[in-house]
Amino acid sequence: MVERLPSFEMPADSEEAHTRADWFAQLLAKTRDAVICIGSRGNVVLFNQAAEQMFGYAASDVLGKSVNMLMAEPYATEHDDYIERYERTNEPRAIGQIRSVAARRASGEVFPVELSVTEVELGETARYGAFIRDISEKVRMQERLLERERLAAIGTTAASFAHEIGNPLNSMYMHAQLLERRLAKTELELDPKVHASVSALLGETRRLSQLLDEFRALARRHRISVTPTDIAGLVRDVLATETPSLNARGITVERDLPDHLRTSLIDAEKIRQVLLNLIKNAADAMPGGGKLRLVISETKERLRVEVHDTGLGIPEDIDPFEPFVTSKPMGTGLGLPVALQIVQAHGGLLRYEEPEGGGTVFILELPRRDQFTRI
Repeated sequence: MVERLPSFEMPADSEEAHTRADWFAQLLAKTRDAVICIGSRGNVVLFNQAAEQMFGYAASDVLGKSVNMLMAEPYATEHDDYIERYERTNEPRAIGQIRSVAARRASGEVFPVELSVTEVELGETARYGAFIRDISEKVRMQERLLERERLAAIGTTAASFAHEIGNPLNSMYMHAQLLERRLAKTELELDPKVHASVSALLGETRRLSQLLDEFRALARRHRISVTPTDIAGLVRDVLATETPSLNARGITVERDLPDHLRTSLIDAEKIRQVLLNLIKNAADAMPGGGKLRLVISETKERLRVEVHDTGLGIPEDIDPFEPFVTSKPMGTGLGLPVALQIVQAHGGLLRYEEPEGGGTVFILELPRRDQFTRI
């Protein structure tokens, strides 16, 4: 890493000076990285076009102001002290290195960047230059890779667990069913608690069997077979099945579905499973009743399905996509991780937001595909 850039100062009438100035201006205009120069007091003196696009500010909004406005904490607070210390001691901590830090856009969004700082000599005003690259997508890809590796490891363990327990559990269930039938046929007066105990045994065995099925789903690699599907029609079918039980729980259902929506190349049954999971989770978040709203929108590149609820929201200490983590007393914490795997197999995204008015919005985004493919 070059620690000091050469000076571009030349006599005003020098032809070479104009040539270098033009070259430098073209370099700043065409580079895809944000380039920012500041004075010794941290005021911005240069803000190229890439910086405008990255941070969402016009150069006129930034020039002359403190560069701290572009930084997230703790960097914004520490920056002035760093400059003062370097000016006094000439001991670099960031100069000449590439670091990953957090920056802040005009919208307030904090995002990760790679930052390379160098000392410059561009006249009397510029003292330091920074070359900045937005690495948001790189970080997202790394997070997805780590998540897939982690889920694969969990899935392998879950598959082994399900295999070892599945057969004994099936045998227990069959014997419990046989016992229930024999008790029903007996003419002896039995304590009602005996029948209740057998019924509870069957119920718990069924619940464990369901848990094993979810383990297997987590372990299974989701191979999808896509066909042209009217996703609005798919949502209508799901709601037609679920609305009666939702209404019985005091939940009203609203929908905002386009009348004319292009078909999507998806695995309809697997996306149905995702939608059912999101709807059931939304209902569970509204134990006292509420409103469930489904919204579909589309762009040329993506299809978006939103599931809104007016429920309790997600506790701060819970990641709903973390396997085996749930706020529901009888939940397994596997429904959303499996749904996430299905969506990722489609090349899509599944995330959630928490509106200021309360409740939760789960957002499913699927890429548009122009050709029929099998994934």
